[in-house]
Amino acid sequence: MVLVFAAVLLALWWQAQKDRAQGVPETQPASAPASAPAETQPATAPAPAPVAATPAAEPAPTPVPEPAQTASGVAAWLEEVQRRTQWYKIGGLELASEGKKDFLFQVEVSTRGGAVDTLKLANFFATVDDKRLAHKGEEYAQARREQPEKYRGNYSLLNPVRNEGRDYLPMASQRLVVRDASGKTLWEGDLSQKDWCLGERRAAEDEQSVTLYWSLYRDVPAGASLAAAAPFRFLTVHKTYTVRRDDYTVRLSVEVENHSSAPVSVELVQYGAAGVPRENIKEDMRHLAYGYVRSSDKSVQVMLKARAELDKWKLGEARKLGGSDDAEPIIWLGETNQFFGAMMHLAAPSEGEAPAPVVWFQAAAVRESPTSSIFLPMATMPALALKAGQSARIDFDVFTGPKDRDVFVNDAFPYFREDYRRLNYVSTINVGSCFCAADWLVLGLMWLLQVFAKVALGNYGVAIIILVLLVRVVLHPLTKRGQVSMSKMQKLQPAMQKLKEKYADDKDTLNREMMKFYKEQGTTPLLGCLPMFLQMPIWIALWTALRASVGLRHAAFLPFWLTDLAAPDQVFSWSRPLPLIGSSLHLLPILVAISMYLQSKLNPQMAGQAPAATEDQARQQKMMRIMMPIMMLVIFYDMPSGLNLYIMTSTFGGVLEQYVIRRHIEAREAEAASRETTVALPGRAPRDNRPKKPKGPFRFMKS
Repeated sequence: MVLVFAAVLLALWWQAQKDRAQGVPETQPASAPASAPAETQPATAPAPAPVAATPAAEPAPTPVPEPAQTASGVAAWLEEVQRRTQWYKIGGLELASEGKKDFLFQVEVSTRGGAVDTLKLANFFATVDDKRLAHKGEEYAQARREQPEKYRGNYSLLNPVRNEGRDYLPMASQRLVVRDASGKTLWEGDLSQKDWCLGERRAAEDEQSVTLYWSLYRDVPAGASLAAAAPFRFLTVHKTYTVRRDDYTVRLSVEVENHSSAPVSVELVQYGAAGVPRENIKEDMRHLAYGYVRSSDKSVQVMLKARAELDKWKLGEARKLGGSDDAEPIIWLGETNQFFGAMMHLAAPSEGEAPAPVVWFQAAAVRESPTSSIFLPMATMPALALKAGQSARIDFDVFTGPKDRDVFVNDAFPYFREDYRRLNYVSTINVGSCFCAADWLVLGLMWLLQVFAKVALGNYGVAIIILVLLVRVVLHPLTKRGQVSMSKMQKLQPAMQKLKEKYADDKDTLNREMMKFYKEQGTTPLLGCLPMFLQMPIWIALWTALRASVGLRHAAFLPFWLTDLAAPDQVFSWSRPLPLIGSSLHLLPILVAISMYLQSKLNPQMAGQAPAATEDQARQQKMMRIMMPIMMLVIFYDMPSGLNLYIMTSTFGGVLEQYVIRRHIEAREAEAASRETTVALPGRAPRDNRPKKPKGPFRFMKS
């Protein structure tokens, strides 16, 4: 049993070390460029009241000349762009309130590349301190101004990826190639580094949107004004971002319009939902995720590629994952971390609209720091065929939110959408990191934690304790039977030792005699290990569930301790890391080690109360009693506090359970001994014990 328990510990330690080897700890990417306006001072005016769409009052965009792209060298190409980068916010960051529809995030759209600069979630925060103070309004705003390193604001799910002077912005339009009917390239350029123009902004009661555009002009006379150049407009790309209340989806509409009098073919490369930050500082749990339609049953299957695979990729080289026109078409692509996901889905056209263009889904490896790489999701429209005066539109629905089962599959949840279930987003919850825990068991335990948390008024620490009690109650009959068997085995040690001495030179005969002996006595050593075997998959499934449940992120057990059950507890911290213990003191793993030591003291074999077969076994028992708590301390020192809370509660519960069972066994044995009585057998007693008969007066008259 001890060896089995040690094997489980080593397996968990190996899994943790493998996950940590996936990357070097990095801080979360910055939420905005250095030149971006401060959070408290928006670059644009507040959204207008709900009225009909009108162009926003902005500085007139200026045509910027580009080098000639035609063979004759006479015609010039001009682009309609802005003089400087600007940002426009849609959505909101108000905390959700019951009975009120709110925006679930705020998108900051940048004119650079027509991209998203940041996307921040309204109900999730960067730090525990932010979450505790966020509901206090002005006090929180003042704390952010005075202590920006401690209070970092709302959680930013989408961020620019910056390295070596290159910016990769989420949802930016990148490469554009325009070809004529013969396939000849007319114009080619990178749109991600150009400042697009503002088209219009909409602010309705339940949704907000912003439209940017970039236009290409051909054969413009020298010195012509923007108004005079209008007849020479050749091509325009429109991008519209739309957000709705109580919805985690951003609708991205990309429309390409051909203003010329001849047909053209357009190739456009579009970045996906990039810049998802690293959530866990101990290990990089980010994945590239995509869903494809399986041909056999038309169900959506999900593939996850770990960040460790990037070590095999060439930097900057795009790899095609599949297309929307494949036999098993890919229909969405995104990036996830431990608790959040951003998935871009190719939306089906509405009834009566033209079929959606073919899209190739790709991914590239790009540097986010000198020591770390990240996935860059991409979608390529390889051949948009546009007749003269024709336009083509393609829509993407981008999910940006927590990987929450309720959001993905619970019909009654306010943020649930049927598309989330149809697209199988729930499979992005990574529960397959352990070798002996079935997915259904992990997901079931996650559901139980959510139910118990509601009972405990949102306290997941209490929910974990309730879960421990439930598991202990369910397994109590087996645990009790195992303890009774171990107690009986302890009393049978002398007889077993005689068998070992008798058949010391014949192992086969010894095994047969031992099995026969166990059968005669009605016991088996496996009964003591059975509860442990049954708890192993539960324990490992819980470990996986605690690592994947977004409800445990920044979930507190006590206001002064265990304030984030998804991270190690910190009693004290210091700036310079120390060997083995790092830069902070974790109290909970120490309590886990103490509970393990107390449990070993109650174990008859490890406590030395049961006679050992040999002196070597006695030494091993003594060593394991000391080494097991030390192993627990080393392996679980950096584990999430929610996992350590479960183990500590379960171990202390096991100590109490063992104590009660042993007292019960001792009471039953004492009661059985008190009932033993001496029974007189029938017949004559021995002569020495029988009383002599009195002698009568006529004894001598007998012949």
